[in-house]
Parts: sequence; C-alpha cells; structure tokens
Amino acid sequence: MRARGPALWLTAAAILGGCLVLGVSVGGVRLSPLAVWSGAGPEGETARLIASIRIPRVALAALVGACLALAGAALQALLKNPLADPFLLGTSGGAATGAALASLLGVSPLLSPGAAFAGAVVSSVGVAALARRGGRLDLQRLLLGGLIANAFFSAVLLGVFSLASSETARTMLFWMMGSLADASPQKPLALLPYAVVGAAALLGSASRLNLFSVGEENAAALGVHTERSKAVIFLASSLLTGAAVAFAGVIGFVGLLVPHAARSVVGNDQRTLLPLSAISGAALLVAADAVSRAVAAPAELPIGAVTAAIGAPVFVYLLLRTP
Repeated sequence: MRARGPALWLTAAAILGGCLVLGVSVGGVRLSPLAVWSGAGPEGETARLIASIRIPRVALAALVGACLALAGAALQALLKNPLADPFLLGTSGGAATGAALASLLGVSPLLSPGAAFAGAVVSSVGVAALARRGGRLDLQRLLLGGLIANAFFSAVLLGVFSLASSETARTMLFWMMGSLADASPQKPLALLPYAVVGAAALLGSASRLNLFSVGEENAAALGVHTERSKAVIFLASSLLTGAAVAFAGVIGFVGLLVPHAARSVVGNDQRTLLPLSAISGAALLVAADAVSRAVAAPAELPIGAVTAAIGAPVFVYLLLRTP
C-alpha cells in the first residue's frame, strides 16, 4: 500500500478533477472549458454565466456524494456487513418524512432542508434507542431498528402522499428520487460544516474501525472504548446522511456501491478506505448529475434514478466476481 500510495491518490484526484470539469461542461448547453477559462467574446461571456450557475450544483453534488460514500464505508466496517448502507438504518426515511410533512403543511421551501434534517435526527435517535440493550449499543438490534424505522416512515410517507395536492405530491416525489436542480451558492456552504464535522469524526475513528474487524471483545482488550466508539461512528454517519438527504433528497446506491469499489482497490484498511470512498463518492455523484442533465436535455432525470441505473448492474458484477 505504501509503495502505491502516491499513485493511488494522484489517480483518485485526477478522476475527481475530470468529473468536476465534466459536470461544469455538460448539460442542456455544452460548454467548452477553454471558453469558460478565457471568458473572451460573447461565447466566453455566455459560458462564464452558465458555468457560474453550474459550479454550485457541481460543488453540492461532490459534497453529497462524499458524505453518502463515507457514511456507507464506516457503517459497513462497524456492522461488519457489506450490505449495510446509510439508508438501511432509517436515516433517509426520517429525512424524507420531515421534508414531506413540511411540504404538506405549506412550510416555505427554504425551510425544507431544515425539516429533512430534523427528521433524520429523530430517526437516528430513535433507532439508537431501540438498539440499546443493557446499556450497550447492540449492532444487530441497530439493523433491526433501522428496518422498523424504514417501515414506519414508509407508512407515514404513503399517508402524506394521499393527502397532498397533485402539484405538491409531484414536487415531493421528485425530491424523494433525488434532485440537485435547486442548488444555489449558499447550499454547498450550508452543507460544508456538517460534512467537515462528520468526516472528521469518522476519519479520526479509522484505526478503531480496523480493530472492530477482529471483534468487539478483542477491540476492547486492545484499549478501544467500544460503546463510545460505536456511538460516535453511528451518529457521525447519521449526521452525514441526514445532511446529504436534507440538501439533495434521497439518492440511493452511493453509500452501498462506492465502498465496495474502493475496497476492491485498497482492501480493508479504513485509514485508506474511508478517504478514498469520500473522493470516489464525490466523483460518482458529479458524473451522475452530469448524465442526469445531458441524457434527456432539456428535460432532467432525477439523479437517484441515474445512480440506481449505474449502481445496480455494477453491484451485481461485484457480487458475481466475489469468491
């Protein structure tokens, strides 16, 4: 790993950089990177104007993708379950329910991210409470608690849809399939503090996650405060997922697929896997957003549909090639 470390990070940075350029260039109107860079003449001025609209969207896509992939990688390591995913634990269902209820009650769209984040927090706290047994956070009960939360929030969402007007229901449905259409310069800046706090907590827990792979008892014998570590990792993952869903809607497969792909390259050392997952998640979602804008232009596909279309066959391939 040390020998190929610099090449690995340079490759990851180059892929992310290429996806960022693609995200700014591709859409209903194709832009030349040279015209954007120079800004000369009418074509250059138009390119600069369109790029100024797309850049916040690309930045938001990169942050959301990094949050979801990093949370997924940490949860898979904590639960020792390769199928673990931020959405499996009910966080996205809580966030979607919060935003749906806000829309039904006529709350301003500007406050919808706050309502979604509040729903994610309620879901995470509730699942953690269900998972506690004898003062400990039981990892198997955590998965069961997530399943219960998802079932409950699905029922609430069905009720909200049945009561909403057709226009409100259509807006809610598009948001639930994932959308970056209303990205603004303020949204990446608003998401950034949540991303930094959650990422710092998980990256700081990478060594402890490595020890969890040999079992909780062995990790405790090696000096890990297991209960505190589990709580920090779970809450940080919930924070990242809730914030991502609050600003971009429900986007599946990123937290499930990206850690698998990164693990096939670098193995299970969380000190490398976690940051590589974050970079790869950012690149994937920026590329998926570019596809969602370009494939049916001037119409726009929900980005959640694009990630599912990309993720499902790739995930099947990864499963089939696993010995």
